[in-house]
Amino acid sequence: MNRANQKILVVSGPSGVGKTTLCEHLLRLERRLKPCITATTRKPRPGEKNGRDYHFLTRREFEKGIRNKKFVEYTRLFGNYYGTPIESLNDVFRQGRYPLLRVDVRGAKALKNKGFKGVYVFILPPDARTLKQRLIKRQSKETVQEIKKRLKRARAEMRYARDYDFHVINDRIVRAVGEMRQIVKKHLY
Repeated sequence: MNRANQKILVVSGPSGVGKTTLCEHLLRLERRLKPCITATTRKPRPGEKNGRDYHFLTRREFEKGIRNKKFVEYTRLFGNYYGTPIESLNDVFRQGRYPLLRVDVRGAKALKNKGFKGVYVFILPPDARTLKQRLIKRQSKETVQEIKKRLKRARAEMRYARDYDFHVINDRIVRAVGEMRQIVKKHLY
């Protein structure tokens, strides 16, 4: 598919920063955006549905997709695969809409390296303490060690924020969504 005039919105940030919530609000307000449904091998969280939130695949299915070059980007994170199927991206383009991709820093780099034009936004927490509190609240079933591992990865990921076009601090959701809308209207459409 010719991508010369097709732009994407890429949103990254550490685990627990509020990417999903921010993107859900943005999608309700910006009808020209449409999420690219990514694939994963992780187990669904309560309330998540296959084909709506993710394409939940087995490890074998995902690895077959990698071998058959079915992903525009993929990564392995905390023991699970995550990736964007080419078909998911093309579906959004065929609808004449702008794809919104929630990917990690490696996924964003892979998209840039493959020539995907658009707007790359990194979501930041207000501070490290707030991020830790969000992770503890969200991941109540995780051990202290697992939360420490996520915080360590978050610090590492935040070093890549400089590679993004824009940074949005998710301190208050209404303010952060408003900032995202301004970025999208000015630089994506």
